[in-house]
Amino acid sequence: MSSTVSVVIPTHNRPELLREAVESVCLQTCLPLEIIIVDDASSPPVNAADFNTPDGIPIRVVRHNQSLGGAAAKNAGAHAASGELLAFLDDDDLYAAGYLERALNLLSRHHEVDVTFMAVAWFGPYSSGGTQNYEQAMRRLLDHAEGREVEPEALVFGPALVDALLLTVPMGFQRIVVRASAFQRIGDYTEHCILWDCDWALRAALDGPTLLNQSALYRQRAAGQGFFSQAETTLKHLRSSIEIRERLGSGFQTEANFHPHLRKTFRHASAGAYFNLAYYLQAHGQNNAALHAWLESQKRNPSLRLCKFPLRILASTFRRLLPGRKPG
Repeated sequence: MSSTVSVVIPTHNRPELLREAVESVCLQTCLPLEIIIVDDASSPPVNAADFNTPDGIPIRVVRHNQSLGGAAAKNAGAHAASGELLAFLDDDDLYAAGYLERALNLLSRHHEVDVTFMAVAWFGPYSSGGTQNYEQAMRRLLDHAEGREVEPEALVFGPALVDALLLTVPMGFQRIVVRASAFQRIGDYTEHCILWDCDWALRAALDGPTLLNQSALYRQRAAGQGFFSQAETTLKHLRSSIEIRERLGSGFQTEANFHPHLRKTFRHASAGAYFNLAYYLQAHGQNNAALHAWLESQKRNPSLRLCKFPLRILASTFRRLLPGRKPG
């Protein structure tokens, strides 16, 4: 059984993991039209001839001579694809055998939907923590998203999903299969954005109805393959969350695109993101930066409840100034 799905796999210097990812695509119950590997300046370069595929499924390699990052690699693959549907697979992850068939069937049965988000299952030595955090985030989102069950393990969402995604974007909402025409309409992944998958999910929810496949067919690896420290990653993510909310929210400020509810929603979401940053900075001894972030939060959504926070900063500063107390 074949389909009209193009599978895009961005990769950078992970030859063995890439081979596993490609093999998982080749084991699909519904084989793709093509596999597009976007080689983001790997050394040595990826060679399509190194892969064997069933039934002559073509593998094409799009090469970046310098690394442009994951978002740019996904965009390059989407632009090169010829399928009616686009599916994305990170080079360190896997598809369960029924992944493409399930997505294709859902989009074939629900013509009102152009994007299906795909639930994930974690594997690898650090999978227990990933699973716990993911399940907690999914419960929080589903409590707010007002999903409507349209068939077993399939929910369709309307505008309430935007508000829910502003609270949290679980990994299942970062794994998509989308109609190619809708990807063109919603737009590329934002290349300057660290949380590009989260940003795209929000833009998809703003575009129209979306669907969640609740059967966990995307296999998310948790094996410590990242290279950033937890503190560095957390701070970057907090700042990226602010940038996403400010950028997307600005689109509802103009007279030509005036939308009071969304403008207020994104303003409050920006305020919350700034306060999260302030809390993190204060907890890590950066009191001046924390105060600045708190003021930005108050500018967007004044809150008497959060006015005690400067006292927390003051107390922290005072403790650091006590004789004989070491900073930290």
